[in-house]
Amino acid sequence: METLEVDVLNKRAKAILAELAALGVIAVRPKKVRKLSEVIADIQSRAKKLPPLSEEEIMAEVKAVRKQRRHAASRKPQARR
Repeated sequence: METLEVDVLNKRAKAILAELAALGVIAVRPKKVRKLSEVIADIQSRAKKLPPLSEEEIMAEVKAVRKQRRHAASRKPQARR
């Protein structure tokens, strides 16, 4: 068995797929699309399992990101005037 993703461009193509499904040649299932509220709930539930960060850990992370950005900016060629 092989799974493919197909974009149906018109009603006739969808009808053909429905006929093939009725014959038992293929199986058609709709693509699952999660709502934003479901994604947020999933992220929140995962975040609850993480240990809390101290203020010092947060500031260390902020400083590391800022240092990395400054380093990247200093390596960019300067524009000519």
